[in-house]
Amino acid sequence: MSYSSKQLQRECTDDREMKRKRGSVALKLRLRINALNAATSLEDLQTLDPLGRWHPLTANRSGQWAGDLSRNWRLIVEDDGVEGGEVSVMVIEIRDYH
Repeated sequence: MSYSSKQLQRECTDDREMKRKRGSVALKLRLRINALNAATSLEDLQTLDPLGRWHPLTANRSGQWAGDLSRNWRLIVEDDGVEGGEVSVMVIEIRDYH
């Protein structure tokens, strides 16, 4: 798994930073990251983590997927190719849709 920035990587991998920056959605963020680590493809997320409501995005975000963190917040990821025989995912951003 890779990240679009070092700051985002810290927020997604360091529990203390995650709680400090993301507060109430930190637990859900941890669950979504764990699901990404367990999945063999982005499509697997829909069955592996159904509470994340993973869905493919369209239009200018075609090729990216979003998973729910709360009613407003989404974790945006995209397929980063194949690495060592496994699908690699890049975490793009954590975004408030509203």
